Amino acid sequence: MNQPLVRVSTGSRRWLVRVEDLQEVVPMMTLAQVEGQWGGCRGVLNLRGELIPVFDGNGPEAPLEPSRLILVLREAGGARVGLIVDEAHEVVFLPEQALAPRPVGGGRTRRMALVGEEVFSVLEPGEVAAHGG
Repeated sequence: MNQPLVRVSTGSRRWLVRVEDLQEVVPMMTLAQVEGQWGGCRGVLNLRGELIPVFDGNGPEAPLEPSRLILVLREAGGARVGLIVDEAHEVVFLPEQALAPRPVGGGRTRRMALVGEEVFSVLEPGEVAAHGG
């Protein structure tokens, strides 16, 4: 069975996001700054009364351009997290076996897939903070 994934990009980074993890895509908006905010956290999104920490795929110093998007992802356990990206492209359908774990060094692995001629990492919602820093 093929799995639907959204192809997203920011700067030179490209990811695949499982449609089941993607709650919604919202336009860039003002983020609240909170006491103790550090690392790659760009602020907190107030989305219909829910406070969602937002990280930037381009890093903590990237300009927050109005053309950028915030992906709202659901982590395991139900918490939501936001990731700012430059673009959300098309949905691609890949068989589960095409999303293979590959070693990336330091004893770590990443699930990767080939879409056309490009290699993409599958973005896990729990890793958003690491990619936004």
